Amino acid sequence: MSPEFSMPALALAFLLVAYYLCAEPLWGKRAYERLERERDTVPGAYTRFLSLGMAVSWVAAGSALLAIALSPGAGLADLGMTTSGDWSTYAGMLVGMVIAGAAVLLVARSRGLTPQGVDALLPRNGRERRYAAGIAVTAGICEEIVFRGLFIAVGVSLGLPLYVAAGASLAIFTLAHLYQGPKAMAGVALMGLAFTYLYLSTGSLLVAVIAHAALDLRALLLTPTPRRADRTSENIAPEA
Repeated sequence: MSPEFSMPALALAFLLVAYYLCAEPLWGKRAYERLERERDTVPGAYTRFLSLGMAVSWVAAGSALLAIALSPGAGLADLGMTTSGDWSTYAGMLVGMVIAGAAVLLVARSRGLTPQGVDALLPRNGRERRYAAGIAVTAGICEEIVFRGLFIAVGVSLGLPLYVAAGASLAIFTLAHLYQGPKAMAGVALMGLAFTYLYLSTGSLLVAVIAHAALDLRALLLTPTPRRADRTSENIAPEA
């Protein structure tokens, strides 16, 4: 039985779609460019950038939960917030997906198919690593709730077949990351497809959330910092 969203909830969902298709790519590009300009000269530029990103993500996830609260005909299970299923099988899928995802990220980086601002996003001290871990976990939770949870559920509620709704959600997810640069879009789409597969095959967002967060943690915390960044970071006071 498909969920039934109220008109206020649908309006909220469409506002989120509009934001991710129109505002996020433009805002993200400008924010990245500013971070790259200020990364080595303005103390706190990195942590402020990630703090804003986390705040926006949690507002979006909160909006998805509000859409459920506004809809008597929908529940948290419609967003994939359930733990039912064979978790021994899911654990194997998760491990395999994380290993495969890490391999894809390594290949993409070696071929120059990484986000344009990735060097500026790599943490350089303990405080920055804590913020990087925070944004990775935030993305894993919030993006899965919005893109895999809310958008697919809304699509199904509007009469779309499940896999069409999932495809539309994947397209929005990919386009929302357009600010990372055209070379990175294939990788974003591939990762989004993997998260979508995990969600649809398990019926729970939890596995997709863990895989998403794990891959982001790997990308931010286990990617070597470029030598250029190491040299320039010596010119500013470290953030203790």
